[in-house]
Amino acid sequence: MAAIKVYLDEDVHTFIAQALRLRAWEALTTQEAGRRGADDRGQLAFATAQGHAMLTYNSNDYPRLHYEIVTGGGTHGGIILATQENPRQTLRALFHLLNTLSAEAINGQLVYLNNWA
Repeated sequence: MAAIKVYLDEDVHTFIAQALRLRAWEALTTQEAGRRGADDRGQLAFATAQGHAMLTYNSNDYPRLHYEIVTGGGTHGGIILATQENPRQTLRALFHLLNTLSAEAINGQLVYLNNWA
């Protein structure tokens, strides 16, 4: 089973990518990918094409986008929906999720990170 690689939406704190890398997880930010300002569907398509799950704080658009894709018969590399309130708690929950799930298990899934706290 492959490890989950994480693509951080532009609204996610970049230090989360640094913390992931310090613990040997692969992480890519939108800034590093040169994709700042790209629309949500494009960001998710890019993440999927790169073999990454998307980490985002955008609870307004990504759940809708997930359902549009899966009901249309498509898939994506996974969406991890977090909240901005406590970045340290986000990291703890994210490490728990990454240590539990594989890339295959998160593929096509919408995961609420607060369920992994």
